[in-house]
Amino acid sequence: MKFLCVQGGTKQQREMVQKVGDYVLHKLLPKHRKVEVVVTLKNLKPEGVEGWCMEEDDRLFSVEVEKSLGIKEMITCVAHELVHVKQYTKREMVDFFDRKAQGRKIRWKKTVYGYGTAYERQPWEKEAFRMQETLANEIWEKGII
Repeated sequence: MKFLCVQGGTKQQREMVQKVGDYVLHKLLPKHRKVEVVVTLKNLKPEGVEGWCMEEDDRLFSVEVEKSLGIKEMITCVAHELVHVKQYTKREMVDFFDRKAQGRKIRWKKTVYGYGTAYERQPWEKEAFRMQETLANEIWEKGII
């Protein structure tokens, strides 16, 4: 069973993110039953980001989203972070410790990348940016919120 919990922010934001999250998870992971995501709406301005996605355990994810974003930006950010949930769940992206190099690495499909790879060159980010627009537009057009 897919489980999405939203905390922080206002009641209206939590309700909106719940609807967006339920839709996106069902669309991206229709055959995966066991996926748990906790979305926290909070102040991320000190970190200089709009959102994060962390895999806490197998199919257990923590997503943080900047709570001051406008509606459209928040929908887009949630969609972007949930694309990362899809990538981790399907093992398209795997974060691991490389003993030989003594550092963390990311395997994207069959290619290994170091943590120093420029953000705009990371293929998992390229995919998330491509998909976030499509998902956000679907959410608007279908009246999900």
